[in-house]
Amino acid sequence: MKKHYFTKGVERLIDPINVGTIHFLQFFNSLLPKSIQRKIVESSSKKTPSMGFVVEPYSYFLCYEIEDIEKAKELIPDGFELVKTKIFKDDKPKYYSIFGCINTHTSAFYGLRVEFYIIAEDKKTGLLSWIIIDYDSNTISYDKKNALKSPNSSGSVITTNYDGILMVDVHNNDNQRKLVFESDIKKGIMKPLDQRLWLEGNLSIGYGKNVSLNDPYIFGLKFDPLEFKQALEMPIDSLNMEINTWFPGLIKDKPSQLACFPYAQHFISDSPGFSSQLKTKEELVNAVNKVDFSNIKVFSTKSFKTMFIVGSIISTMITLILLILLILD
Repeated sequence: MKKHYFTKGVERLIDPINVGTIHFLQFFNSLLPKSIQRKIVESSSKKTPSMGFVVEPYSYFLCYEIEDIEKAKELIPDGFELVKTKIFKDDKPKYYSIFGCINTHTSAFYGLRVEFYIIAEDKKTGLLSWIIIDYDSNTISYDKKNALKSPNSSGSVITTNYDGILMVDVHNNDNQRKLVFESDIKKGIMKPLDQRLWLEGNLSIGYGKNVSLNDPYIFGLKFDPLEFKQALEMPIDSLNMEINTWFPGLIKDKPSQLACFPYAQHFISDSPGFSSQLKTKEELVNAVNKVDFSNIKVFSTKSFKTMFIVGSIISTMITLILLILLILD
């Protein structure tokens, strides 16, 4: 693996102009039926099956032991089962749900996300998997249920300050869900991570029943395994939790572990509708070593422009019909 080749290559896959175009067109595209949105978005993966995905420094993970096992089972897709896992190498295994709090820039969007996962095992592949149960974001997103989804957490914040304090203040627009806390990053100590959770798990990411239409849509990431060699283990007393209203009763009142990555992480993510199906560290390393960024196309806006044209035509037709009805009335 050429030094820094992969890191720089991922960054070059992210074209701010393309991302801006997608953001601009998203509102008009949302006028189309979701079934059409899904088909057009996923068709783009045939030409661009990969996208650049960069997680900014100080991504933060709150790891809670699951309290209500039966409820957790109801949230994960069919074909998966809960399994105990560890966060850091020397932890005691537990049934975990995890909040991932990240700022990110990708080939398709810029913004912050709070994702809520339940860790489960794919019965078919045997892979440990991060199952996205739900998420809040201040930018556009895509999932099977919602198709192209507008921001649902305007005004939310994930940032750090000069004194090493991480601040997370994320609430969805109807204020039904809030996660607000601070954490003193200076108290963290680098510790080795559990490789099955962090390495294997990021080869198998799926969607829970809340956002999947009964299709878990498993996708994976390509990355240098050293991205997940270690992270800051944050002591519980470094966390000042103000409010967490996600899934009351599902998880314990306090997290069991806190992890923070004080550096940017660079990934090639499968595009919607495509799955690279890597299963081992060896397959991952081999795939990363074979990456030729000169032959990877930047995530295309062509499909989004097509949706914009179709959406505009539909909007114009609706307006004309309403005008004719008003005239006839």
